[in-house]
Amino acid sequence: MKYMVLLGDGMADWPLPAYDGRTPLQVAQTPAMDRLANEGVSGLFSPIPEGLPPGSDVGNLSLFGYDPRQTFGGRAPIEAANQGISLTDHQVAFRCNLVTLQDGVMRDFTAGHITSAEGAVLMAALNEGMRDRFPTMFHPGVSYRHLVVFTGTPECTPDDCVALMCEPPHNITGQPYKSFLPKGKVAELVLEMMSCSQEILRNHPVNAARIQAGHAPASSIWLWGQGKSPAMATYQEKFGITGAVISAVDLVKGIGKLAGLDVIDVPGATGWIDTDYEGKIAAGLEALETRDFVYIHLEAPDEAAHQGRADLKIRAIEDFDRRIVAPAMAYQKTHPECRILVAPDHYTTIETKTHAGGPLPFALSGYGITPNGGSAYSETDATRTGLSLPDAHTLVAQMFQDSAISFS
Repeated sequence: MKYMVLLGDGMADWPLPAYDGRTPLQVAQTPAMDRLANEGVSGLFSPIPEGLPPGSDVGNLSLFGYDPRQTFGGRAPIEAANQGISLTDHQVAFRCNLVTLQDGVMRDFTAGHITSAEGAVLMAALNEGMRDRFPTMFHPGVSYRHLVVFTGTPECTPDDCVALMCEPPHNITGQPYKSFLPKGKVAELVLEMMSCSQEILRNHPVNAARIQAGHAPASSIWLWGQGKSPAMATYQEKFGITGAVISAVDLVKGIGKLAGLDVIDVPGATGWIDTDYEGKIAAGLEALETRDFVYIHLEAPDEAAHQGRADLKIRAIEDFDRRIVAPAMAYQKTHPECRILVAPDHYTTIETKTHAGGPLPFALSGYGITPNGGSAYSETDATRTGLSLPDAHTLVAQMFQDSAISFS
């Protein structure tokens, strides 16, 4: 058997008045996903358990088949795992966004989608400028997404850091940020680090060049998603299968590494609408030649929704359908023992520019799966089937069954 999970990050949404009350999934032309829903099983599932934050960390853990109520301990340590960063018992990792703060407002949580090369230079400058003031080490990532590892002190322990309330910056795009700054016992130290970063970044040559070119500068760091290293069973231990992960973002690749899966880097994978779709699906199908499973993650719908751009979100969904899902289904036609699951990990709404929980549409087709009457792939069509799975992390476990799958 062969298995594929094709994940369109944040592609579910609420009805949009500008599109006659339709969601981006309903507006977008998605013949491949519609056919998958029609030929297989479609319905609703809930990757974000009640009480957990509606983020890609929790949602993707569910889609990988892990119960986030048992495995989730923060986003940053998962990303650290992908970078090969081992945390000691005395360390905690923070996600470190490069952001654009202006006139008291979170103008851009991506710093104008700053390049990875520019971000790496700024991380080096932060290490140089802050190493004598704070017990930290900055690690460059992709675009605006970076990490900082904090070594605990008697005055600020890792548990103190974990207990901080830190708001993801993508939740406050275009809003005054003061009320969203970190809160808790040791918040002052984190605020001091952020303030120090602003001094270092203010006149840095990278930012000077970006402003000259008309791009948003990286005016500050924003720390969030903190945690200590999680403990997870590997796919071999949990499911007895081999697999690979393809994504542009460290979070998803980090889950893959913790799960003992191979992480395949595609040079043109950017995490935005200009990503190399063809490179991703080609790498995924090649991976299936020697492995049982592949997880292909697309970030673009989520990023577009965070910007409030319905047009770009619809485009990203259509590109995902035409350039990822359609080739996967063509592969399935010549490999009938293959099963394909298409789903998002959470809502990312155009209206709020941030994430939301709630039941999401999924579609699963392939060997041993009896269609349940789905006509198209969307939030509304999934609801019409009447199928609802409250424990989303069990869906992948069911997909991995060798026998026919019955949803009742």
